[in-house]
Amino acid sequence: MSGTPPAPRLKRMDNVVEIDGVTRSYGSRRRPVAALRGVSLVVPAGTFVAVMGATGSGKSTLLHCAAGLDRPTSGRVRLVGRDVTRMREGALTRLRRDRVGFVFQSYNLLSELTVRQNVLLPRRLGGPRPRPLDEVLAEVGLAGLAGRPVGELSGGQRQRVAIARALAGRPAVVYADEPTGALDPATGEQVLRLLRSGVDRAQVTVVMVTHDPAAAAWSDRLILLREGEVVADGPTPDPETIAERLRATVSEPAVAR
Repeated sequence: MSGTPPAPRLKRMDNVVEIDGVTRSYGSRRRPVAALRGVSLVVPAGTFVAVMGATGSGKSTLLHCAAGLDRPTSGRVRLVGRDVTRMREGALTRLRRDRVGFVFQSYNLLSELTVRQNVLLPRRLGGPRPRPLDEVLAEVGLAGLAGRPVGELSGGQRQRVAIARALAGRPAVVYADEPTGALDPATGEQVLRLLRSGVDRAQVTVVMVTHDPAAAAWSDRLILLREGEVVADGPTPDPETIAERLRATVSEPAVAR
């Protein structure tokens, strides 16, 4: 299967993600629970963004809406110039397949398949032609393991397979949800270095949800959420300052509504 041709690489000034006044509520109409409250932000190409906040602050909901995995209750999300809030499910699925990579804490790999089969799975589903497999595996430190079943690999190696799969199709953006949450610090640093390399070398945009200040410090931009609202958005400081800002965000008294 030849797959679709690779999409043109975005320029640094192009906006990959545009979120405008997005709200997301769950529950019944009588008793809705607001996960996001009017969030607006823009993410240019070639940017590494870390999203942090307390449990229940809306981090994962924001990531899911930005990736087109969840539809907002109101507001608009544009992904690589396409309004995903108005797209039909089939077109949205193809857009995610062709322009988006995903890296999750739970890896989301098929353990019975080999490294090669997992990395090339998007192509078998009609996705874009990937970069040469040997090249991609060498970049993530898996050279020589293409034929190894994923179920035989360590947690760190599995996460590298997930990153290889995410980057192989030359995506415009990679969404990473707690990518180091199940890894030891040394292995987690290797994974973050790979994501950072994708930004610096290939102009991939990375949007990462994390609870770890040391992980967030690898990013260019730090967004802090509290009760579904953006309370801070700016250049990423050092891990100690990140931890202080996160503690301050969590300890702020609730705003009456």
